[in-house]
Amino acid sequence: MSTLNSGRLRLALLALPAVVLLLPFLLAVVFVLRFSFSADTQAIDGFSLERYLGLLDPFFLRSVVLTLKLAALSTVICLVLAVPVAMLMAVITQPIWRRVVTSLILLPMILNLLIQSYGWIMVLGPNGIINGVLLKLGLLDRPVQLLFNEIGVLVGLVQTALPLAVFPILGSMRAISAQYLEASASLGAAPWRSFRDITLPLLKPGLIGAASIVFAFNASAFAVPLLLGGRRVQTMGVAIRDMISPMFDWAGAAAAGVTLIAITLATLMAATWLSTRTTQWQGAR
Repeated sequence: MSTLNSGRLRLALLALPAVVLLLPFLLAVVFVLRFSFSADTQAIDGFSLERYLGLLDPFFLRSVVLTLKLAALSTVICLVLAVPVAMLMAVITQPIWRRVVTSLILLPMILNLLIQSYGWIMVLGPNGIINGVLLKLGLLDRPVQLLFNEIGVLVGLVQTALPLAVFPILGSMRAISAQYLEASASLGAAPWRSFRDITLPLLKPGLIGAASIVFAFNASAFAVPLLLGGRRVQTMGVAIRDMISPMFDWAGAAAAGVTLIAITLATLMAATWLSTRTTQWQGAR
């Protein structure tokens, strides 16, 4: 009995830092949830569903559709780019080069989003690098608008979220036994067929996990859509910011925030369920 109590105490002590870190976040979520049902727009007073009914406005619904669209597109692009990067990192054996590649992949997570966004403004702007090169090559008569539209926001979302896709896929890549690929090659399978029939199916848990993380991250993005999209790309993050200021509809912003949290949690739960089913299906085979 004393051993059991000692084990429980040790587990509680190990969980204490996580509880301390999560408690402020959970309290903030509860506060926002209560504020979303407030009858007053700027204070918690009474109870009303008016803020949630207001989210059915066509303007906000367009923001929801645009947010999901950009999050889905950026997720697909990140997965396509992350798979070859993860394959490259998996075959690197020298520690120095592995650290160099890892540092380069993590660079978007280290640099401030403001610096990254202004860097993309210099690259994608009318007088930026891309337009300058295309104009000098004679491929364009005038600069192409790559900023303050969905293209610029999509580029920024992909660049900032790519590390979140690489490392889950890398974990699944390293779990694949080299014997599978050796057996496939000994049977005369081409490299592309080994990738399609062996590597890709075994990567499904990592792909699902990476997709869920990237989608949730980009669906809640605020800085990148605001800086690279301006007022022309009204994602949910930008719409919530506008509700807070200059509209001062704090209760409406709380309702929109709760909706965004619900979408994110639903995505993560669906990905967890799908990953579990995929793992069980592969184990049954």
